[in-house]
Amino acid sequence: MLIDSVIALSSFAAVLFFTLWAVQGVGGPVEARIHALTQQGRGSRSSADSEPVTFQARVVAPLIESVGRRVVAVLPGALLKRMEHRLVVAGQPMSTSAFYSLAVTVGTLFAGLYLLVIVAASDGVPPILALAPSALLWVLGMFLVTFWLSSQARSRRKAMSRGLPDTMDLLTICVEAGLGLDAAFHKVSEKQTGPLVDEIRQMLREIGLGKSRRQGMLDLAERTDLEEVLTFANAVIQAEQLGTSLAQVLRVQSERLRVRRRQAAEQQARKAPVKMVFPLVFCLMPSLFIFILGPIMVNLIGFLSD
Repeated sequence: MLIDSVIALSSFAAVLFFTLWAVQGVGGPVEARIHALTQQGRGSRSSADSEPVTFQARVVAPLIESVGRRVVAVLPGALLKRMEHRLVVAGQPMSTSAFYSLAVTVGTLFAGLYLLVIVAASDGVPPILALAPSALLWVLGMFLVTFWLSSQARSRRKAMSRGLPDTMDLLTICVEAGLGLDAAFHKVSEKQTGPLVDEIRQMLREIGLGKSRRQGMLDLAERTDLEEVLTFANAVIQAEQLGTSLAQVLRVQSERLRVRRRQAAEQQARKAPVKMVFPLVFCLMPSLFIFILGPIMVNLIGFLSD
């Protein structure tokens, strides 16, 4: 029994680690094409051609993509669109097909590990009702992968929201100093780092490839999934259409972001006392009662025993 459980756990860990390693290098065809063009633009065509193709790119990646495409083909379009948007907000850690391949693999591993343990515990003849939870574990495995992606998206959105006021301040200073908006964005991309700056660099690349600034900024707001960025994009677009001073618009937007950050900090500070109630009740109060009432109870028991 113990040996079978150890073998099952080892197999589960090995397959899971192999899947995570394989999915790390799996991207969509667009990412592969951009990487190839970047290498060619750097003048490394000969070196890229001479490099051997890895096993991960030759065998594992096409297998994962094929499994993911089969899963994607049977899913509803609304779910796919929502998951693609979540992947974009999370920084595109993998392609959509690779994500669903990972979800199916993790769910299958959870269900398979449970079945192995049940079979080992029942000497190869498990009862029918004992096999029913395997379906729930399969769904649980897929839910855990989705939860991981959602947590990645939330943390990235929080990082972008935290760095947005500083980015807006630098952008405002550059425009007030006489730079154009595109040059100000380039200066921001040179002087700062972070997920928001990475999205700005992507916007600048798209504009350089022929996309209009209006569409590029709207796409930036969609990728960041931040209301402040959407408001900023609409304000800049409206200022360009009406001929309003762009520096004044940026100054107003920067001050507005600072006010919202201060209000958010005050809101979190007001929530702190409520959040501290449960740790105080469940951790501090029992020990306090023991310290105060303990000697009284000992003396009372001694008095009653006499």
